[in-house]
Order: sequence, then C-alpha cells, then structure tokens
Amino acid sequence: MNRLKTMHRRLNKNLLERINPQDSADEDLYLDLNRRLEVFLSRAERVVSASREDRRRRYTFWGPIDFAVSADSFLMRHFNDLIQHSHNRSGASIGNAVSISTVLLLMLAAIFILASVFLFYPLLKKLRSEHRRKMDFEHELTHLAQTDELTALKNRSFFNSALRGLLRRFKRDGTGFSILLVDLDHFKAINDSFGHPTGDAILLHVARIFRNVFRADDIIARIGGDEFAVLMPGIDDEARLNAMADRLVMAIAADFPFEDNTLRTSASVGGAIVPIHATDESGLVRVADLALYAAKTERNNAVIFDETSLASRLEQSELAATLACAADRDEFIVHYQPKVGLRKGDHLGFEALVRWNHPKLGLLAPGAFLPLMEDPRLIGDMTRAVARGVCRDLKAWKEAGFLSGPIAINLPEALLINENGFEILASAIREYDLDWHDLTIEVTEDVFLNRYAERILASMTRFREQNVSIALDDFGTGFASLLHLRDFPFDELKIDRGFVADIGLDSRSEQIIRAMVDLSRNLGKRCVAEGIETEAQRDFLLEAGCEIGQGYLFAKPMPGSEVKERWFKQSGTDRRRHGTELPDSATRMVDANISTLDTR
Repeated sequence: MNRLKTMHRRLNKNLLERINPQDSADEDLYLDLNRRLEVFLSRAERVVSASREDRRRRYTFWGPIDFAVSADSFLMRHFNDLIQHSHNRSGASIGNAVSISTVLLLMLAAIFILASVFLFYPLLKKLRSEHRRKMDFEHELTHLAQTDELTALKNRSFFNSALRGLLRRFKRDGTGFSILLVDLDHFKAINDSFGHPTGDAILLHVARIFRNVFRADDIIARIGGDEFAVLMPGIDDEARLNAMADRLVMAIAADFPFEDNTLRTSASVGGAIVPIHATDESGLVRVADLALYAAKTERNNAVIFDETSLASRLEQSELAATLACAADRDEFIVHYQPKVGLRKGDHLGFEALVRWNHPKLGLLAPGAFLPLMEDPRLIGDMTRAVARGVCRDLKAWKEAGFLSGPIAINLPEALLINENGFEILASAIREYDLDWHDLTIEVTEDVFLNRYAERILASMTRFREQNVSIALDDFGTGFASLLHLRDFPFDELKIDRGFVADIGLDSRSEQIIRAMVDLSRNLGKRCVAEGIETEAQRDFLLEAGCEIGQGYLFAKPMPGSEVKERWFKQSGTDRRRHGTELPDSATRMVDANISTLDTR
C-alpha cells in the first residue's frame, strides 16, 4: 500500500506527468483501488486478529479462501485496469517525450544554424568574394593570353586556335571562310626614323581601321610587329574578299596626323579562301603568304592567291637565294647616267646605278632585287662591289685622259649608322689611288628621321672632312623638315622624278618644284632634277631656275664601256654624233673634261 502511494507520488512529480494533463478516469481508478485496498486490508486484519474460536464460529473452512479469492480477483482486475491506464499514460508520455525531443532538436538545429550564419557568414561572404575574384582573375588571364597588349586585337595564339576551329566547322558542315594576311609597308623605316612612340601610334591607328572595315564577328589579330591577320567566316567567294581587301588597303593608305606631322602609311594584303585555295591549316597559310608576298612586290596592294602569285613567289625565292652569292661571283655591275647642264647640255658628272647580271635572267634593274636585300651584310657586299667598280672605271678613264667629273654613289642608311660606309669608300679609293673629291655621296632625306640620325651625321661629317660633296636624293618624298635642311651638311638637293613626271599635268607638282628650286638657291645649294624625259620638262625646269638635270632625254644609264665609246671622243664633231639623246643643238655637249660641280 505504501509502495503504491510512493510510486504514485513519484509519478506525479515526473516532468512529463506535469506537462501531460492527467486523465480523471485514471485518477478515479487509483482512488477506488486505494479505498478497496484499505477495506481489504482492514478485513484481513480483523480476520488475522480474531481468535480461533471466533474464526471457527464465523467462517467455515472455505469461507476465507473464497473471500480471498474473490477479493484477489477483484483486486487483480483493478490492478490490471490501473496498469493498463498507466501503460496508456506511459505511451502518451513517451509520445510527448518524442515530440518534446523533436522540438528541442529543432530548436538546437535552428540555434546552430543561426549561430553558424552569424559566425560563418562573414567567412562565407569572404570566400564567395575570393571565388569571384578568382574567376575574374582567370578570365583576365585568359583575356591577356589571347589579346595583343598594345592594340587590344587578338594575338597569334588566339588566331591559330580560331583558324583550327573554322577548319573543323568546314569539315563538319561545309561552311567556307576567308583569310587575309596584312603587312604594313616601310613600317621599320618609320619606326627607326620617328621612334617607337610613333610606331605604336601607327599600330593603334591601323587597329582602329581594322575594326571599322571588318564585321563584328570577323577575327582580327596582330600576329607580329607590323603583321596582322583576319579570318572572315562565311565569306567564300573571291569577289567579296577582293572588295574587303581593297577597302582595307584604301583605308590604311589615308594620311594619318600625329603630333603636328602627317604620316603616310600603306599596307600589302594577301588573301585566300577555304575551300577554293586550300582545306587545311598549313596549306591555307602558305597560299595566303604567297599572295602577300606577291602584293609586297608592288606595295600598297592587295592580291588574292592565284597561280601567278605562286610563280612570282617562287621566282622571288630563287632570286633571294642567288642574290646571297652575287657579290662573291662579281655579278654586280655599274651603269652610269650623266648629269648635264640644262641650258647648254654640258657634261657635269655621273650617277652610278647598280645592276645585277643574273646568270640565267640576264641584266636586272635595282627594283627587281633591292627589295630582297634586307640583310645589312648583303647591302654592304653590294655597295663594296659598286665602289670598287666605280673606282676601277675612274682610274681607267683618268689614265685615258678623260675627266669624268664626280661620280655619285648612293649610300644606304644601314652603312651610315656605323663606320662601314666610310671604310668601304676609303678602301676603294686607296686601292685605285684616287682622290676623295672624285666621288659624291648621295643619301635620301629619310636619314634625317632615322633613330640613329646622330651617328649618320657623324658619318657625313667624316665625308665632309675629306672634301666629299653630299647630295640629298629623292627630296620631297619623305618627312624631312626645314630644320633638318638647315642643320644637315649637304651641297646638292635632288628633285625626285615623281614631281618632274607631273610637269604639265599637275600644277601642284609644278608649284612644289618652284619652291624646291627657290629653297635650294636661298640655302646656297645646287639643285638637280631627276627623270627628265621631254623638252617641255627641261624648259619648265630652266624657267623655274633649275640648271642641272639627268634623265632619258639626255642619256639612259649605260655601262662603263659604252661611256668610253660615247663620251670619250676627242673632237667636237664626234661628241655631237654620239650624244644622240640630246636635243638637236650644237651646244648640247661641251668638253667632257670640264666639271662645274663644287667639290668642297
């Protein structure tokens, strides 16, 4: 009884029993059982405390047993009922415990999540920021790896990858495309003359032209210093490609203003088409390069590949290979073109012009091989051969009694930026025992703008110290300024044949010629006109004040042997008879032994 009460009290103190509302029937059952237990125990106590005589009188032998059994049965039923109710309450308690545990776990999870958010959110935010920066950095690296730093065009690596992609697309669905290779003309000369900032400005200018000329989906890349390439998806016919190439050439050829100067740029363009000309990478690039090489022979030109350009490239390659040994085989020879007084036709000197006596192709003019001579060593070998040939002829003429007057030798810039040019001429003069004043040095006005202009000026000073006359050739075709004319030590200014050819055709060229003549006179320099072919040109030059000239009107360039035959006649009759290129006049030729050139 006491244990039942103790257990009941402990049960009531349980937290779950307090949370779970108590069942009134369960409580009534407990109270009824408690009352019955008390009655039972009271009756049992009376039975136990009765005397034997009383128990015998009041109960038979089976009476207590029946009572006990009946009482026990009743109690057992009540116990069973109580246990069942307790079990039910325990199940409900367990359910409540599970619910509470679930709620507590959810609360703990929520608290953990909130704590994680508050504690780790800055870290997560930083990690996300770092990830974004990493992605941006990788994107930037990819962009830099595929982009030319100066022009922001694509680079060679991206171009090669795009080319392979277009070829795979062609093999997959037959979509053709075109390629253009572009080289800027004379870019190295401009870069050397004006400096790298000017060269960079030209490259940026050309990059803008590319973006304006081509479509948004065309792939434009800078693949070298002054080399560009363009891929044009979907363009697979020659007419459209030709139109695009010509448009590009015209756009680049437009004058480009930079730092108060107007720069003249031009480009050579070669093109090819997939599948017309090639269907693989190496073949396509090869034929496009062949077309480019053909375009470069004329400059400022566009050529789409054909068999003619291939033949031309093979011919040029063969010439370049043969040219390397031309000096060793004494294949460079000298032709001489006279300089004459325009008023009387009197002989004043010669200009030495190089020719290449090719073993198979015969005599080649400079335009056929000089563009192939990019190696300064080849230029030096050729100039050495010319200098020795001139000095050899001069020696022979002097020994024959003919005073030819100074002979002008063209010295390229590559030989003036160091001592090579001076040493080549000095060696030839010593070998044939001549004087320095027997020669005249001709340089183009581009030497003013060379990045090594100070070295060139030092070389010119050495020549002047030897009393060598210096002529400024091709004046008006470059970018020289009046400051250069003021400071540079020259004695003679030569008007380029391009202006002379326009006499009678273009009044602007005539005004330029007049200005050049006035300028040379005011500077105290001689003025020589090149390329005179007609009497009208000669008369205009005389009227403008130019008194010295050379050109086909007087004589074509001729080898030394022909000079001896035509100009070394001792009688005036013979001189007139062999001067057939001169206009009919008894005063066209005077004593060839007299030279009026100043040889300071």
